[in-house]
Amino acid sequence: MDAYSVALGVARDEVDVCRLMACVGSEKASACADVMTLVRGDLLEGVDDTTDQFSHWLARERAAIRERFFLLAQTCLIELTKFGRASETSLKLIAERMLGFEPEREQSYRALVEAYGRNGMLDEARRIHDALCLMLQREYGSVPSPETIAVTRRVFAPRPQYGPISLPTGQVDERPRVAFLAPLSLDRIENGDLIRFFVEDVANELGRNRGFLVLAPHSSFKIDHLSGMPVDNSILRADYTVSGFIKPDRHATTLALRMTKCSGGEVIWAGEFPVDVEGLSKSFSLLSLRIAGTLCSAIEGDLLAAPRKNCGGPAYLHYLQGQKWLSACDLPRLRRARKSFKQSLDENPAFAPARARIAQTLYLEWIQVGGHDPELLNLAREQSDIALALDPNDAIGHWMKGTVALYQRDYDECEAKLAEAETLCPNAADLQVQYGDALSHLGDPDSGWRKFERAVDLNPLPPDHYWWAGASIAFHQKAFQKAIDLCGRLSDDEPVLSMLAACHALQGDLDRARIYAGRIKELFPGGMALAKSATVTPDRLEDHRRLSLEGLRLAGVV
Repeated sequence: MDAYSVALGVARDEVDVCRLMACVGSEKASACADVMTLVRGDLLEGVDDTTDQFSHWLARERAAIRERFFLLAQTCLIELTKFGRASETSLKLIAERMLGFEPEREQSYRALVEAYGRNGMLDEARRIHDALCLMLQREYGSVPSPETIAVTRRVFAPRPQYGPISLPTGQVDERPRVAFLAPLSLDRIENGDLIRFFVEDVANELGRNRGFLVLAPHSSFKIDHLSGMPVDNSILRADYTVSGFIKPDRHATTLALRMTKCSGGEVIWAGEFPVDVEGLSKSFSLLSLRIAGTLCSAIEGDLLAAPRKNCGGPAYLHYLQGQKWLSACDLPRLRRARKSFKQSLDENPAFAPARARIAQTLYLEWIQVGGHDPELLNLAREQSDIALALDPNDAIGHWMKGTVALYQRDYDECEAKLAEAETLCPNAADLQVQYGDALSHLGDPDSGWRKFERAVDLNPLPPDHYWWAGASIAFHQKAFQKAIDLCGRLSDDEPVLSMLAACHALQGDLDRARIYAGRIKELFPGGMALAKSATVTPDRLEDHRRLSLEGLRLAGVV
């Protein structure tokens, strides 16, 4: 400090202006949003009785800080809504700060309309647009600028519709009766009584549902049955039974359960759950809730199934045609697949698998276009929700819901839905490889690798995307040579050029890494490849993101 200047010490980070200036250019939405709360007015607001020289300086600095504030706000809006799942509270806070700071600034309204549109909150976008029109008419007697009109046309453009979204309703004369039958083989294992009481707890948990009646296990456990069918059903008068047995396994105690419809002996649900003593002691209540919730969904799904039992030949043929187009993931084929699935829904709007596959084409298109259109993810989430409402027991619906959640960075939802999908369909190779890839991105590549190995065991001559997923998991394990070998099994290495460049660089082969880096720059000039990778790759751990960037830096891509 001297006669002409004042210097700030270590406490500069506590000054609101310094924190604002430090955040400009940051891509961390949470940090930017925190700083936004500090801005309540102009620099040194209320200080006006000054010399001419100071007044000129203050006006210049106020204008510069205003510009940086609005730049920060717009950056924050883009980052928060990049995946279409920003919280309403965060967006409302930024809107209040932007419009409160300068209520007549049209660019602020435009940025907010666009942000709410990316987040799928069209009612809020319309409210902001209406407020802008009123403000312009009141203050200037004018209408929105051509730039704003272009944004509003894009945001409020008609959304694609995939058939009626009204859900079927089940009509029953009386509430169905559910009976839990005694699990078999309890007397052959240690702590069999504990598992018996565990099944009773599941029955009690299911009894919370008012849509059906759960008979007391004390009575239903006494009924003899053959594979879930009561020998004499006149006592229980059950519509559904839940039965099971302890599955022999040297490594863990597994409870296999199935739900049977008594009217025809049809098994409408089955699942396997670990019930060893150690596992029960750690997650007794969670596992009980999970089984009860799954059983509840199975009962409700069967009651709603009557309109869907007869899918219809045309609907299924269109579905199969869509599956054929979906075997390749380039943009034209994805859109042809989506058209076929829509035609399937035109024939049968309640065909849940077609809804789920539409969600798949939407998130795959989001990846293909570089992750720059969150509306695609919002539509995918909507279609997967409808699929699950139509059929809560369809593994494909849970699978797509979990995958969309992964790309929207809703990691807990992703993990829960993919686990549910695996429970419903434990031997689907495609689901196993998707689950393994997701676990790797969630920060557990070792578990992901075990899923990948199981997928290849079930599908020993798989399509290319299996090897791509396996290479990604190996990269997260830092097994770079293994990742390179897996990339070598693809028929075309173009999709994995970035991974090959990073792997060779990280294990010290810089010459080979730079060859791949050169090919990347030819295909994606101007850093486009890095920008797409940063947006699309849904790694949960910062260490995984840094590892990829470090490999690309060493290779010379960045």
